[in-house]
Amino acid sequence: METITTAIETAAAPTKIYEALTTTAGHRGWWTTDCEIGRKVGDPAVVRFNPMGGGSGTTEMRFRIDTLAPGEAVEWTCTGESNNPDWQGTQLAFRLRTPSAGRTTVELVHSGFAARTPVYEACVKGWAHFMQSLKQYVETGTGAPHVR
Repeated sequence: METITTAIETAAAPTKIYEALTTTAGHRGWWTTDCEIGRKVGDPAVVRFNPMGGGSGTTEMRFRIDTLAPGEAVEWTCTGESNNPDWQGTQLAFRLRTPSAGRTTVELVHSGFAARTPVYEACVKGWAHFMQSLKQYVETGTGAPHVR
């Protein structure tokens, strides 16, 4: 199994980051403008992108929200309902740490990829971009989300 791990450090408070990771408005500010995010453990979360590889239609990933620990962690599992087979069964874990005064580290672990496919490689680059977008969003109110 393959795993993507990346992290950012930000001046934003853990509560602000947690809100960006757990609300539809938050995700629309940094990840993708086409999404619906549930509010409690067990709820669905759906994110949509233009198709990978330039085809027609929409790439849609459906998740189950597994963990909501305010100011600490958010975890999702990509369910079999997604039309992106490379993501099915993968897990997203965002972990928040406050190692120094006024700074918060956000670590993303996206695990469970079956192999290093072209989609996996695109995700490595994509997560680098979106984690910087998250940092911008929580620090300035304006991120660089995917716009469909």
